[in-house]
Amino acid sequence: MPAGKRQARLSEVFERILDGIGQRVAVFDDEAARLAANLTAFRRKNGRVGELRDTMIAGIVLAHRAGLATRNTAHFRDISATVINPWDA
Repeated sequence: MPAGKRQARLSEVFERILDGIGQRVAVFDDEAARLAANLTAFRRKNGRVGELRDTMIAGIVLAHRAGLATRNTAHFRDISATVINPWDA
C-alpha cells in the first residue's frame, strides 16, 4: 500500500489491535511449516490442493493445538482441530 493517510490510519488500527491482545501473535514457524507441508501432501493425495494461505493458517492452528474461528469453515474441515463459524452462533 502506498504511503499516505489511509496507510497510516490502518497501521494505527493494527497497532491498537496488537496492543489489545498483548502483542500475542501465533507465527508461522518451523513446526507450523512442517504441519502445513504434511497437510498439503495429504490434500494433494486426496485431490484437494487448497489455498496456500489457508494451509499456512491450518499449520499454525495445528502447531499451537488451537481452535480456529472463521466464516470459511469449509476450507478447514479436514484438519484435526476445532473449527467454528462465530457468525453461526
